[in-house]
Amino acid sequence: MAPDALAPALEQQGRWGGPLGAVLVSIGAMRVADVARLYGRQRGLPYVDMLAEPHDTALVKSERLDFYLRELCMPWRRRAGETIYVAANPDASREAIAGHEGRRLPVFVTSPRDISRTVTREFGEALTDRAIFDLRRQMPESSAAHRLSRPQGIFLAGLALFLLAGFLTVPGQLLTVANVMLGIVFLAIAGLRYLSIFIGLMAPPTAEELAHANYGVPADKDLPVYTVMVPLFREARVLPVLAAALRALDYPASKLDIKLIFEESDRETYEAAKALKLPDHFEFIVVPTSFPRTKPKACNFALPFARGEFLVIYDAEDTPDPGQLKKAVAAFRLGDDNLACVQAQLNYYNWNENWLTRQFAIEYAAFFDLLLPTMARLQLPIPLGGTSTHFRTELLRKAGAWDPNNVTEDADLGMRFALHGYRCGIIRSTTEEEANCSLPNWIRQRSRWIKGWMQTYLVRMRHPIRLYRALGLRGFVGFQVLVGGSTLSSLIHPFLYIAIAVSLARNGLTADFGGISGLTFFHLLVLVSGYSLAICAGLAAVSARGLPQLFAHTWMMPAYWLLISAAAYKALWQLLTRPFHWEKTNHGISRMMESRLGAGDR
Repeated sequence: MAPDALAPALEQQGRWGGPLGAVLVSIGAMRVADVARLYGRQRGLPYVDMLAEPHDTALVKSERLDFYLRELCMPWRRRAGETIYVAANPDASREAIAGHEGRRLPVFVTSPRDISRTVTREFGEALTDRAIFDLRRQMPESSAAHRLSRPQGIFLAGLALFLLAGFLTVPGQLLTVANVMLGIVFLAIAGLRYLSIFIGLMAPPTAEELAHANYGVPADKDLPVYTVMVPLFREARVLPVLAAALRALDYPASKLDIKLIFEESDRETYEAAKALKLPDHFEFIVVPTSFPRTKPKACNFALPFARGEFLVIYDAEDTPDPGQLKKAVAAFRLGDDNLACVQAQLNYYNWNENWLTRQFAIEYAAFFDLLLPTMARLQLPIPLGGTSTHFRTELLRKAGAWDPNNVTEDADLGMRFALHGYRCGIIRSTTEEEANCSLPNWIRQRSRWIKGWMQTYLVRMRHPIRLYRALGLRGFVGFQVLVGGSTLSSLIHPFLYIAIAVSLARNGLTADFGGISGLTFFHLLVLVSGYSLAICAGLAAVSARGLPQLFAHTWMMPAYWLLISAAAYKALWQLLTRPFHWEKTNHGISRMMESRLGAGDR
């Protein structure tokens, strides 16, 4: 350690609290191994470099994995007939080890990084097994590993036979009833969007939403350890921007437990991260190659290493509001004990790049600024957004963490929280992302999202009566409208145009209702009213977001919805053929990325 580093570290410790060693590591003045050596010298304990002096593999037991991770300790070697343990903090672990072993044992010091790496190497197979199969073993009814339950298969087969019989006997009446029912679904979604203007923007804020003004934020000394997890796969290009965003977080760095999660096969991203020479409170976790290769599986693998009371997931291209973690802590403190998660708002830094990014920005503003706050205020289950989701770590584990087979894992998790009696809230803090500016890339991303919503709907509807009892009437209807209705409306949307065209071609302009048939009039009413309500919500959302430049572009939403329908049919096909395939979204392709990379380098 440089002699002139101690004074600034002591000053930071005075503001942040916590151990001086953690402060020295977080400001880059020392490495975790150096702090461990210093700890050993101060206490008169031998320091063990577990890379140079590996443990005796015969001493470790897989059934004690949780104990090793919780106490950051493990048996090292035997000397003179006695087992010697190593621990990151022998003072804190000595009693736990004695209780676990039934007697006091010598405990040497090692770095927490050495414990984590050794556990990953020694128990990689067990950790992978947990990441993939724990939810299926503990809560099989919540796993998307099987697309349909037996009762669902029987129901769908019966429905198909009923529809076929109806089509053969009374095709006109059947088509009329189906058209009306599907039109009502379309209108229900549009009506919910319109309602969100008044509830999402104008209703009094919830307790956790008060945190947007830093209301209730504890002093730095009183802030808890916060885990930040960032799953990465082929993200070498955006790593400098990510590292800059994480370093810019307004949170005591000594209390940040940052986990960068890499796939074993992705050496390029791993080496790019090493080249950044990040401080040692950035920990690298490498996930062994296995299938399904999904983001939720990677997060499940890393979760046992999380040390924070709270935990947030960020994506590689995210730039969160620097004060977001403090706002999340305030929200959890202001909320009740059943508040399991708070979702931050998402929007795009490149919203004005092209037509696609403008439509994407309108959609995100309406969803995160209006619709999700509406769901939270009505105490309805919330389909979480996949990034900038902040969790109580303990409740996340109790709920079963993420489903590795669901490709929209956080939407599913939001529903599962509701089933466990927990709730999710919203905080007014924005994370900027890169909007997809390439149509093929956008289709890949959107089809994965819709496929995940389809998986979530099928999983939760395995036991509809149980779901109704858990959510109540309002929650059950909200789930049907938002998750089921949104997916279904994406699929039926193009058929409204087809139905209108066929009806006009058949009947011309000779029927009633002003020259068109009743069914055609209904279709036109559905389209016009549905679009009008959704456009009103889009206008309100971009106005609240401070983007009046997007007002005119809200009128192009119907064309954007047709693109969503194209992605929905790709999602449906993949649900049948490749249900667990993760469509990788390429990041760092915006022409605005160069300026952000330059800012990250600085």
